[in-house]
Amino acid sequence: MVFRTVAATLILILAVLRVGPRPVTQTMTGSEVAWFTVVAVDYLVTLVTAIALRRGYAGLPLAWGQVLGAVAFATSIVLLTDNFESPFWFTYLLAVIGGSVVLGRKGALGSSVASAAATITISAWVHASAPEGHPRLVETGTQLLAQVLVAILSAYVAEQLIRARGQLVTSEEDLARTKLLRDRIVTSITSGLAVSEATGLVRFINPAGLAILGLDPTPPFPTIDALFPAVRAIRAGRRWESVVSTVNGDRILGISTTPLDESGSLLVVFQDLTDVRRKEDEMTRLDQLAELGRVSATLAHEVRNPLASMRGSAQMLLSDAPHGSPQERLSQIIVREADRLANLVDHYLELARPKEPQRRPVRVDTLVAETVEVLRADPAARGATIEEHLEPRTAQLDPAQIKQVLINLLRNAFRAAGPRGTVRVSVHGQGDALFEVWDSAGSVPPDELNRLFEPFYSREPDGTGLGLSTAQSIAHAHGARITVASSPSTGTTFCFMLGSAEANAVEGAVHA
Repeated sequence: MVFRTVAATLILILAVLRVGPRPVTQTMTGSEVAWFTVVAVDYLVTLVTAIALRRGYAGLPLAWGQVLGAVAFATSIVLLTDNFESPFWFTYLLAVIGGSVVLGRKGALGSSVASAAATITISAWVHASAPEGHPRLVETGTQLLAQVLVAILSAYVAEQLIRARGQLVTSEEDLARTKLLRDRIVTSITSGLAVSEATGLVRFINPAGLAILGLDPTPPFPTIDALFPAVRAIRAGRRWESVVSTVNGDRILGISTTPLDESGSLLVVFQDLTDVRRKEDEMTRLDQLAELGRVSATLAHEVRNPLASMRGSAQMLLSDAPHGSPQERLSQIIVREADRLANLVDHYLELARPKEPQRRPVRVDTLVAETVEVLRADPAARGATIEEHLEPRTAQLDPAQIKQVLINLLRNAFRAAGPRGTVRVSVHGQGDALFEVWDSAGSVPPDELNRLFEPFYSREPDGTGLGLSTAQSIAHAHGARITVASSPSTGTTFCFMLGSAEANAVEGAVHA
């Protein structure tokens, strides 16, 4: 359509030049009026066709009308400009080329046949109107030969163009499918992907990588060295682990790098191994507890029996000792320390071989409220502010064991917060988190968080280091776990997290 519009405009300019300058009073001849009329009609046809195409009315009738209309336009121009002496015979060639572009080989053949018919008709009409002249056989043959040759050439070019266009469309469709598949793979993969240039500028991070690093999906991103310190110093292809600071806290990442080209562009593949390492630590602690369980029976036999004999002998000495004598005081010391050792052995056995939970439906919020009420009189809780946020929730638990967990967590929180601190206990109505104990101190260093649940590890000078270990052991017996997070700005939070099966059981009990 653009080609036809340009051609019609050039012919209009030639018509104006042909008319030339003339006085205003001089009128145009009939042929000149006809010339401008033909050009105007061609403009109108082109405009109507363009509107039809814009509205989606494309089809063979419109295409053939376009081709035959171009032949009619060429015929009109030739007839209006001296017939065989006309300088516009080339418009037939334009019509043939246009037909091949619109309809390919069929369009080239159809437009060439129509042009040849028009050429022969003009030749016959000219000869009939001037019989005394010689037939213009050479001129006619030249025009027909030019039209045939242009038709053959344009048909060939049109076919090649159509074939190339088809191949291009197929290639574009394959490329689009490949790009869509690549995008789906990159967006659905659970590992993080980051692409950086040689300057360190990060060009791309997939959705999983954004979630791991806690980044906004809108560029610009931090540099690759800011995201993964010393990443470019690691040999390509080697997998290594590093602790990376993110907005979600420190994360343990497994990282590997691959050069993309010789310019220094880098592909970084990384996975969040924080939960994996945490579970490995939990499995290590469980193995330690299992080992403790294997020696607990021997320890009980080897310690309890002699300890009971020692305590009994000390009580006999105490009963015979005079009041206020050194013998009485020493005997009392032996009895007291024997009781303390017996209590320590009991805690050890409970840690190593926890009792099977006796589960029953328990209102967790009620259990927590009762435990807090009992501990308000604890010396460690004096002066501390105790907050309660208890949502109704029912769970299948052993109330005695869960109460023991609460006592251990709350006493630790009271000691950490101090007389002027704040302790908050919360029960969540739904989700995996059953309850939380928070204190305002936030005094646990990050390197000690993973050691809090180790047996015999205590941050208190007089602590046994068995309270949190016992609480975690009880949680594991319930198919749950206790997590901890601490910072001076947000405080310390111990959270009792249910497993998926236990969480579903709790939700079922709540709905029931």
